[in-house]
Amino acid sequence: MMKKTICFLLPVLLLMGCKDDFSADSLPAGRAKLVVYCMPSTTDTTFISVTRSVPLHAYGSRDGAISVADAAITYTVNGRRLPVARAENGLYYVTGAQHIGDRVSIHVEAEGLEPVDAGTEIPQPAGWEKTEVRTVRLSDGFGSGMRDYSQLLATFTDNAATRDYYAVRVKQRLCDYELHAWYTVFGSQEKMVFMSYSAWKAYDTGLRAGIHCDSIRVIPRVTSRYLPILTTGEKLLNPISDIDDDFGFSNDFYGDFYIFNDATINGLTYTLHLNVDASWGVRNWEKEVAEELKGRYGHENGLEVELYHLTPDYYRFLLVLNDLKNNSFAQAGLSQVRPTYSNVVNGLGICAGFSRSGIFIPMGNETE
Repeated sequence: MMKKTICFLLPVLLLMGCKDDFSADSLPAGRAKLVVYCMPSTTDTTFISVTRSVPLHAYGSRDGAISVADAAITYTVNGRRLPVARAENGLYYVTGAQHIGDRVSIHVEAEGLEPVDAGTEIPQPAGWEKTEVRTVRLSDGFGSGMRDYSQLLATFTDNAATRDYYAVRVKQRLCDYELHAWYTVFGSQEKMVFMSYSAWKAYDTGLRAGIHCDSIRVIPRVTSRYLPILTTGEKLLNPISDIDDDFGFSNDFYGDFYIFNDATINGLTYTLHLNVDASWGVRNWEKEVAEELKGRYGHENGLEVELYHLTPDYYRFLLVLNDLKNNSFAQAGLSQVRPTYSNVVNGLGICAGFSRSGIFIPMGNETE
């Protein structure tokens, strides 16, 4: 429907419009600005990205923002200055634990550019009260039919005294493995690698008379990835109406970082319904391997639900990114492009704090 609407409106607008020649060369010479990105939290390391913007009249000869390798950065927590180290061109970091309620300030200087300042605080965490997972059958939203999803029911309580901003993500943690078997044959030790315990058992059973197994070891390989959330059926993540959809507004979230606020749930205990396809890359573990991976290495396949409590600045910044991504009219040049939100004084970028709460759900705990 969206494509049809744009195709209908374009000829009309072209007929109504007037011709106007425009060249970036005619613009007044702009000044480059410092661009700073910093998201403090309670982690031990806070990264700071520093680049310089490229004025529009010079953009044609540049690829975009330029990293600043010689920035002078003052980073303070509750007025106490912390040392800032350089990681690589344009990337800096601060080590040291920060805590809930800490006030962070940052001042950045670089030769030939106006100094900038920004600040934020680390908000109180909003933790999960309970979480469970069940299997549900839903439409995939693309007209491909019905399929099974893992639906995570994640419950939390909003603070009635404050206006709060949140984000939610679902991380899948997969632990794959190899089995390394050492055995002695004709007086010398050899090693074979098997991709499953059952493959080893079949080999070992068939050749047990000729091979003496000295040892067998499970080598785990742990990987993690964030899963897209099917937002259909969750009103906090899917506020879009049919009319919005028809007129060029979709409901994608930047970086699979699903933001929402407490405007409709202020002070309430609420359960999010998060639908994800967690079947990719999962294979049924043999009981022996699963027990060894958990008991010896502490690894389990499962899903981690992450709840982020965001500062207002962080939420507004992400909201603009989502609006830009989802407004097809703006992408087609038919409506105004909303400027990116920034709280960096005299510059660009964002300095915004957050806190994170996570809860892990082992796979195999689904209910129908």
